[in-house]
Amino acid sequence: MTVATVSPPGAPALRPHLVSFTTESFVRPVERFVWTPVPAARPVTARVADVGPLLVVGDDVALAEGVAARLRARGLAVDVAARGVEPAPAAWGGIVDLNVAGARYSPGDGDWRSALDRSVRMLAHRYPDWAAQPLANGCWYLVVTVMGGKMGYDDVPIEQPLGGIWAGLAKGLVRELPNLAIKVVDLDRPEAVRIADVVHAELGSWDQFEVGYAGDERYVLEARRQDVPEPRLDLGVDDLVLISGGARGVGFALAEHLAREFGCHVVVTGRSAMSVEEPWLALDDAAFEEYRRAEVAAATSATRLREVREVLRRQAELRAVHHNVTAARDAGLRITYQACDCADEAQVEALFDTVGAPTVIVHNAGIDLPKRLAEKRPEEVVDTVDVKVTGFANLVNQVLADDRRRATLKMFCNVGSLAGRLGGMVGQIDYAAGNEALARLGFWAHRTHGLPAQTLCWPTWERLGVITNYDNAVRYVSTIAPDDGVRRWTDEMRAGTTSEVMFIGRIGVALVPSMLRGFWRFTGHPDLPRLHSLAHFLGEVELFEPFVQLRSAVTHRAGDQPCLAGEFTVDGVPALPVSVLIEQMCSVADWVAPPGWPRRHLVELSDVSVQIDALRLRQEGTRFVNHAVGADTPNGWTVTVAVLGDGGEPAATATLRYAEDPPEPSALAATFPPAADAPPRSGGPRLLWSGLAISRPRWRVGHDGGYSADLSAGTAADLWTMPFPPTAAICPTALEAAVATAAAAGTGRRVSVQRIVARPGAQRVDRLLGSSDGRHWTGLAADEPVLQLTGLCVTGG
Repeated sequence: MTVATVSPPGAPALRPHLVSFTTESFVRPVERFVWTPVPAARPVTARVADVGPLLVVGDDVALAEGVAARLRARGLAVDVAARGVEPAPAAWGGIVDLNVAGARYSPGDGDWRSALDRSVRMLAHRYPDWAAQPLANGCWYLVVTVMGGKMGYDDVPIEQPLGGIWAGLAKGLVRELPNLAIKVVDLDRPEAVRIADVVHAELGSWDQFEVGYAGDERYVLEARRQDVPEPRLDLGVDDLVLISGGARGVGFALAEHLAREFGCHVVVTGRSAMSVEEPWLALDDAAFEEYRRAEVAAATSATRLREVREVLRRQAELRAVHHNVTAARDAGLRITYQACDCADEAQVEALFDTVGAPTVIVHNAGIDLPKRLAEKRPEEVVDTVDVKVTGFANLVNQVLADDRRRATLKMFCNVGSLAGRLGGMVGQIDYAAGNEALARLGFWAHRTHGLPAQTLCWPTWERLGVITNYDNAVRYVSTIAPDDGVRRWTDEMRAGTTSEVMFIGRIGVALVPSMLRGFWRFTGHPDLPRLHSLAHFLGEVELFEPFVQLRSAVTHRAGDQPCLAGEFTVDGVPALPVSVLIEQMCSVADWVAPPGWPRRHLVELSDVSVQIDALRLRQEGTRFVNHAVGADTPNGWTVTVAVLGDGGEPAATATLRYAEDPPEPSALAATFPPAADAPPRSGGPRLLWSGLAISRPRWRVGHDGGYSADLSAGTAADLWTMPFPPTAAICPTALEAAVATAAAAGTGRRVSVQRIVARPGAQRVDRLLGSSDGRHWTGLAADEPVLQLTGLCVTGG
């Protein structure tokens, strides 16, 4: 039977799910989300995992000692690190960080610096051991904040918004320490007894990244998609806009837009005076690149090379500033440059004395020098956070110091980042900490002083802004087009909202299992089906080493889902369908990606073996343990998956191979041997398929001797009754039809397949072709071969 070999252009990867990213552009439409606190059930009481002694760290000695005493009374070994109290280094398995909880925030108060320095030093001490920890939740970091019990997302005044620094720090750590369990617990009052009680209750449950307690109610944050409100503020030629750090990148993109579209006078700032006489300023791009190569080549030592690279980095920044401001002037735009380090109070005061009373202030200044925490000095972390936090305080203080400025101000816009809200890239914990603090500071400014403050959390802007490593950045989340970004930015400012708004596109491939906890409270995001599919077969992670291996346990219950309610039975007992188990192995293997998460297609499964007796299900649940191990082989990236049944007996094994390109359609074309006189029988008495969830085909004899059947276009909802049913990568109808046919002549104890080859489109096979002995199969979608099974048999061994 001859098969067509037409291949659709630009077919996406079958697996892993790369959300149609291409290497040419990672721009994707973004959605607008706001966060809302919603009531949530209290965690189920569980024994606190024995991970060694605990450390309570904080600025307030009395509070830290009080919390530690209460935890010791519950049988835990606890050390304390606080102001003036420095414990001997120990193998702490978990850290409770009280940071500056209990202190009232005042702009300009610098106590947070020593508290952050202390936290970073304690974390750095445990970092090597925690980084080597392969067991999921084998170590933990729990942050306590005091922002009203709803994480600041309500109308309650916030006494200490700087807890946001540590909230961002914790979420950023998950990127670097994938088996670290983190949680941010927000409370309505900083009492030692309450803190200790809540901490102890939450230590046994790592369900959400952020929870809060207001009164007797427990809250979590839910991200809801919302449209931007209609404009209520006007922008025009009378407006003076001040943008800190706005002389390049996304800040200057906004400055240009405001000056060009609305005629605003925009003042942009940078830390240095704008030089006009340096010879490298006049070089074109090619000549500057040649100059850079020569400077690097002239470096005679590693120390000198680091110095040269830092100088060149700064020269590139100043060159961009010079080019931007000069081009704006030549275009007749009212954009003015002022030198000002926003973290320097005196310089900010001098700036306001010069510019007067801005109608719009945009706090955009920030630095991002990504390195893992183990490679950062505490003062580097503090300095990065300082630009955001102290810069905010200095700008706000200048507004509050002058009634005219306060009356004139239409909008104070904080430029935040997804790095703070969801955790940044590896090496961005300090950048995440500073940005997460901004949102809480915006809440504080609005509720305490009535300032029209908003915070906008952005993804990476396409080829623009603070992007140290673009290729890595786009593995985390898709980018936003600059023209879309400035349009949304001005829409938000003109809407006059006083909240935090998050913009996010598609979720990339650089995920670790623990990060899924950050997405369960999203509503309306297009990647939710994909993320829930990944989690469905992942189950409870027991061990994870990125790019090496994963072990997890998932429980299936008889009757719990349509595909588990007797769709497939073994000796009359409901069993896990073979197609579901194969999908489970594919899904688990996705997590063991090659280093760097390069674009890869699943091209084949080989040596697939399924022990049928191990698939039987119980109503109370049958536990399956998945173990996937990855390796780089001459044939490409391979992942070997083994599944153990409830009693530890082998249930299934397979080896999955991934490649940069999918197999060509010609590789799946097949000509089958002549068929028998009658179609294959439908299953033996020991193995039965009901056809209720996974429809059974009607076979017919092809004109050249092979068998064929048109398959029903089933959906994931036919198999699973849940909000986001997992979508199969390989069509369940095709797999079950092939297995049932092969089982008709066997005693039915083991299913084996020499090779399963799949192309994009194998998710929905609409026609299946088979050999007369049931050993060889080709699945077609729109007359194109997308699936091939070779050497399928069901035997008694």
